[in-house]
Amino acid sequence: MLEEMAMQVDKNIVVKKFGGTSVGALERIENVATRVIRDQSRGESPVIVVSAMSGETNRLVRLANDLDPYYRGAAYDMLLASGEQVAVALLTIALEKRGAKAAPLLAHQVGIQTDALFSKARIRSIDTTKISSLVEQNIIPVVAGFQGVTEDDQITTLGRGGSDTTAVALTAALKGSACEIYTDVPAVYSADPRLVAKARELKTVTFEEMMEMASVGSKVLHFRAVEIAAKYNIKIHSRSSFEDRDGTWVMAEENMLENPVVSSVTHDPSTVVIQLNPVPAGAAFLANLFARLAEKNIVVDIITQSASDSPSAHTQRLHFSIPEEDLPQTQKLLQEILKNETEVKVMRDMAKISVIGVGMKNHPGVAARFFKIFKERNVDVHLVTTSDIKISAVVAKSQLKEVAEALHTEFDLDV
Repeated sequence: MLEEMAMQVDKNIVVKKFGGTSVGALERIENVATRVIRDQSRGESPVIVVSAMSGETNRLVRLANDLDPYYRGAAYDMLLASGEQVAVALLTIALEKRGAKAAPLLAHQVGIQTDALFSKARIRSIDTTKISSLVEQNIIPVVAGFQGVTEDDQITTLGRGGSDTTAVALTAALKGSACEIYTDVPAVYSADPRLVAKARELKTVTFEEMMEMASVGSKVLHFRAVEIAAKYNIKIHSRSSFEDRDGTWVMAEENMLENPVVSSVTHDPSTVVIQLNPVPAGAAFLANLFARLAEKNIVVDIITQSASDSPSAHTQRLHFSIPEEDLPQTQKLLQEILKNETEVKVMRDMAKISVIGVGMKNHPGVAARFFKIFKERNVDVHLVTTSDIKISAVVAKSQLKEVAEALHTEFDLDV
């Protein structure tokens, strides 16, 4: 519905999102303010989106979890949203200290309306009237990312990384063609440089590749931000807030000159595998279980089902993976719907490793090369999933680095 709320505004408007590390200390906030004013002096009309200062959201989550690890209601989102309010206020002060006109804005002041899925809300619409008016007056809007409000004015949050989604959604509502996402890294890499020393910078990545990367563990961009960018054909420029140079452009595939077979090796070190045995055979149990998980907005990534070794002929064995942060709610739900005879085994300290590339669509043999790496290193694969441009496997976290480096070399990605 973003297009329904969009207005025609200044063509020089540029939405710029600064992540938590970019505003993690007063000195860094001062640097961001200097950069924004410089860009304004060059003819841009900047609209700024900020995350909470680095570490602040984690601190707030710990406070909530210490009280009740299962609670994910309105008060939880109100608590987490407070981190962005601090960052917005401090950056506005820094801008005004330099002589700029700036306006601090929370979600309800902007008109960012969401559904009521607390902790993982989705944006329904954005009213650009307020921001457009500020831009016309040469006032810099400084918007709190990561948050919205429901129809009845309850504060919501968009999930970790949701400030990216705020920025791209604002760009779409303002009819922009590109959005700048500033982080503590200079670009998107072929792998996490902290895990794979030979990872290299990627100049361009397709929307499809970036969505797969985000869905299987890459923390560079929020999945829903890329999803919105693809829908409205908004280029994303992922770049460093500490360097003044180009980073990585995320764009439509038709704009790419050539697509490598594999463009990245991506991992998620926070994967948990749930094993259930036995559970009732047939689709009815599966439909109920995964519908209940979906109601709590728990993302189930990989699912495998097989015949159970139970004496009963009407049972099955079920394995599936979830993000580690969703384990408490998942365990609580399983206690509600499973019978006593079902054994629940939780496999912690697992990691998901993936190879991604749009070139995989037209090149056979990728799966053979992928699993050869595991065979040569005697690495057990616990779950597997594939798409046209991705192969993922769940392995023990202790073996993640070895496998990631080997896959990176195997697919000619080393710098």
